[in-house]
Amino acid sequence: MSQIFTKNFELKCSFEKRTWKEISQKISDLPLPGIPIRLILTSVKEETLGFEASFIATDRQPTWASLLNINIRQKASHKPFVAVSIVPTGVRAEIGGFAGDATPSTNLLACACDYLVTNPNAVTASDLYFAKDNVLYLEGNLICHLLLGNIGVIPEKRKNIAVIIEKPQDDKFLNNVLNALNSLRAVGGINVDPVVVTGGRIETKCTYSSYGNALGEFKGLDELMKALDVVESSSARAVALVTTLLVDDKVRQAYYRGESIPNPWGGAEAIMTHMTTNFYPFTAAHAPLLMEWEHTGFGKLVDPRDGAELISSAYVCSPLNGLINSPRPVKFDTPLVAGETRISVENISAVIMPETTVGNIPFLASLDQGIPIILVKDNTTKYNITSEKLQIQTQGRKIYLVNNYMEASGLLLALRNAIVPESTTRPMPQLTPIFL
Repeated sequence: MSQIFTKNFELKCSFEKRTWKEISQKISDLPLPGIPIRLILTSVKEETLGFEASFIATDRQPTWASLLNINIRQKASHKPFVAVSIVPTGVRAEIGGFAGDATPSTNLLACACDYLVTNPNAVTASDLYFAKDNVLYLEGNLICHLLLGNIGVIPEKRKNIAVIIEKPQDDKFLNNVLNALNSLRAVGGINVDPVVVTGGRIETKCTYSSYGNALGEFKGLDELMKALDVVESSSARAVALVTTLLVDDKVRQAYYRGESIPNPWGGAEAIMTHMTTNFYPFTAAHAPLLMEWEHTGFGKLVDPRDGAELISSAYVCSPLNGLINSPRPVKFDTPLVAGETRISVENISAVIMPETTVGNIPFLASLDQGIPIILVKDNTTKYNITSEKLQIQTQGRKIYLVNNYMEASGLLLALRNAIVPESTTRPMPQLTPIFL
């Protein structure tokens, strides 16, 4: 039986060794309860780093290399010009922590790129999807593997999307989702195939960790894997998961009132899709399965960033539209077919994320890969892990602080056009000659 565990642990790590290559080696030396699928840095105390990590214990073999593996890029290529924008899930980001409310900022960044890779929660908004065509919708685990150099991705429009629906207690909720899928077929001409209804329940309880991060407790993962096995035997290589997420109603209402708590669904959704993309060669996204009509919140006026959640009851149209634009993941050394464009870590010219969320694999991997990192101050989160706290800001790495996403898009334009960013600010730093 497959099980997911979340564990807290601490590592001794000196300031000069705070890279993913060093940290991942220390993690691999620990007695781990399974295969790591998610990791968050939770505390920094002098030379001690605290982590919260989720693991899966299963007999299945992963599709890709371990997240503890990194392949350092041998060269950098700016053709095509590709950036990665990440808004971590379940950390209550002011922009992107709600229902697709980072879409305008994401589209602005995309205007400065040939391709912009982003994670689903930044642009997924129940039934609404407005990300630009050059925004590549890629689940967070696959973004980690892309930056680690374990995979490449091939931009392409998906010809068909698979959907897995948890068997509901009442057929009316199943019909509600099927009506949404049929509307995508009838209006959008989208090929939705196969549609698999699980044989049993996939019970997921949304919780918070001791650090306040959104998490999940899972039962019935093997029911999900049976359905994924059916999808794997089909031609589909992108899948939407529609499963119940149990949230205490007091938490639900507090979130809708705009209280300072992370999206209660986000952590469980991330862990579920991370599990999927670790063990199956798919791109994936998640949509909650409605359990009670009262949970739709129809008629309530809420925070504008949450509006998309309260005009939907199926929540699945946006994830499917995103998956159409999800690139195909391939192993890093897969030969290219004539006419294909493959994006790898060598093409990543910048990574953008909120200033206080640097304790994650994409940030640490980008340091190892020598990829410029743009940290956005105004996109505050419930975290307080900054590059200064990690004491890496002074080590000569390319870390840029900007106030907002408008500044970040200007910085991307400078990087794309070989304009030294420091030449646009004052005071302008002096050159430091090397005297022989």
